[in-house]
Amino acid sequence: MNSIWRNIYRDLKVGIGEVSSLTGVTQRQLRYWEEKGYISPIEKDGIRKYSLGTLFCIVFIKEKLDQGYTLASAVKKSKENQKKIKLLRKLLDDPDYQVEITDPDHEYGKINLGILELIDGRKGDLTAIINEEGTHYEFDEN
Repeated sequence: MNSIWRNIYRDLKVGIGEVSSLTGVTQRQLRYWEEKGYISPIEKDGIRKYSLGTLFCIVFIKEKLDQGYTLASAVKKSKENQKKIKLLRKLLDDPDYQVEITDPDHEYGKINLGILELIDGRKGDLTAIINEEGTHYEFDEN
């Protein structure tokens, strides 16, 4: 992530009223989630304000609650998801990946993940293909 996006992600502040309006989570619920340690405001003096990252977390938790999860399990899923996103971000930061958009209307494409060496010593290019069938991989032996 470049520094401009990093700064926006880190520095953008959204007030509790706006968060409540955007997400459908009441201000009282948000304060309760704070008390439980599930979320944290970046400013508490006067009007509570939340970071963009916390806003994403709130939306994720709310979606899980709407799907029938308990609050504790929704928070647990949110933490697991945050770890997965960090791993994926590290993976996708590799400048050697070649991304080809094959169908922009449906957001389909190919991602060349580079050379893979199999246990038996064979080497080849591994490509992830995302299309109407889902995600699958191709291995082209060198």
